[in-house]
Parts: sequence; C-alpha cells; structure tokens
Amino acid sequence: MALLNPDDSTEVFYGSSGDIRNEINSHVAVTTGGHYMDESELPGSLIIASLRKATRLINTFLEVVYADQLPFTVVADVPKFLDEAGSDIATYYVFRSSVAKLGKLPDEKRQEYYLDYVSAQSEFGAVKGYLVRIQDRELAIPELTAVSPDQAKSIRTLGRAPIFDVDQVVNHEVDRRTIDDIERERR
Repeated sequence: MALLNPDDSTEVFYGSSGDIRNEINSHVAVTTGGHYMDESELPGSLIIASLRKATRLINTFLEVVYADQLPFTVVADVPKFLDEAGSDIATYYVFRSSVAKLGKLPDEKRQEYYLDYVSAQSEFGAVKGYLVRIQDRELAIPELTAVSPDQAKSIRTLGRAPIFDVDQVVNHEVDRRTIDDIERERR
C-alpha cells in the first residue's frame, strides 16, 4: 500500500516498505539459512529513499500520459499497479545499494524488479517494459483512463458498492419482450 513521504506529507510514495523488507528477507533467507534482516542491517531510511526514487522514476513515465492526474495526494487513490511497480523498483534499488550485505542480485530478479518496467527492450525477449508501454500509450492504467480527474475518481470508486436491498433493485422475472425476441431469432 502506498505511503506518505515522512519528510513531506504532500508527497505520496508508490509501494510498501513492508513488502520490500519481506521480499528482501525471502531472498536473504535462502542464502543465509533463514536469517532475518532487521532495522539495524537494512535501515528503513534506505527503504524510504528507494521508494522516493522509484516513485519519481515511475512519475517520469506517467507524466507524459497522465499529467493532469499526478501527483497523487491521497494514498487511497494510488492504483494497485503503481503500488506493485513502486515496491518492485524500490526493492531493486535497495538490493543495488546493499550489494555488500545482500550479495549480487540474480539476473532474473533484476529483470523482474526493474527491467520488466523500464526497459526499452527486454533482455530475454522483445517486450518493452510496462512503464515504457504506458508512456508510448500502448497500455493504460484503468483507474487513470478517464479524461478528467473527476472522471478518474469515479472510475476508482466503481468497485465500491453501497449496502442495499437487492430485491429493490433487481427484478427476478424475465421480461416477456425479451423472451419474444429470443423466440423470433430462433425461427
């Protein structure tokens, strides 16, 4: 889940420090026999700096297409895709910054955490990264496809249904005209 910049409450970071720490610890557990990297070995300030850098990198790709909708000022408005991309790219940055402690990041993880998002061409194929494809208008972020910020907000709330009485809204009988239309089409 996105989080507010601890140093500037008007900036929202994409990704979660907990997701990054968990991802790194799952990698480290394999190489260190289950050792958990705590705050003393992997400082939160490094994770926050990596989230800041990842968010700003992502925004450079998005600003071309979604300039009117950036930056996000509310954590809940950040699309899930951006949270995942932010966590992955920030994880790559943490690994890169802590190579002495964590060891070299395997190539497939580098591809997964970083190149799958920002590569002009994938190392293992001819697929562009997700953010490059968004920038080139080949992909769209569903929550941001609206023309105006007001429409984007309504798209984000589509999945949120109020509590209501189903019997008041749904007619459980089939309309006779629909049955007549189906019978005509079958003749």
